[in-house]
Amino acid sequence: MLLGVDGVEFDVHETADGGFFVFHDDELDGKKLSSMTTDEVCKVRIGDNYMVPSLEDALEACGRQMILMVELKQVRSLENLLETLRAGADMKMVVIVSFNSNLIKKLDAIAPDVMKAVIGDQAQKGGKARLLQAPFGVISLRPREMDADRIAAVHASGGMVFAWDCPDADSVRHALDFEIDGIISDFPDIVIEKAMYEN
Repeated sequence: MLLGVDGVEFDVHETADGGFFVFHDDELDGKKLSSMTTDEVCKVRIGDNYMVPSLEDALEACGRQMILMVELKQVRSLENLLETLRAGADMKMVVIVSFNSNLIKKLDAIAPDVMKAVIGDQAQKGGKARLLQAPFGVISLRPREMDADRIAAVHASGGMVFAWDCPDADSVRHALDFEIDGIISDFPDIVIEKAMYEN
């Protein structure tokens, strides 16, 4: 909030015993995170100081006022994930995303009311018709994947388009050339500067 952002994106992994943790990589301390237990993950320290936050911890830290883009990495228990999210977040502010379109389709079958997104070109496998069908209400595209026709087609179907993986000013500037609905970046200061002062 202090940075002026509307929300935060983070990755979620499920442990072997059904815990959910927020971490980017598939491996932690030389082990597959999905093969570790909750206790094992809790004992690991990053840089000798920092614990890997549980999903519950992350939701508490974010509060209920921010948009949360929750990227599913190694997640099996979708029902348990939804239960955790509903207990700790305002679901009107949550978008669940994944590169795995099959995982998002499974999620749509059990929670059609939850906002969800497929990231990148996985969203368009099978052609434009599939792109416009549920559960693809939100599409996340790298700036280089964008073109006006794709974005117009998503908007015509009632969907939204987010730019993601914008690591520098040029990629942000390129994304802002299109009629998009949001930008996901590790550098919100660059996004805000370009959006407010150059557009």
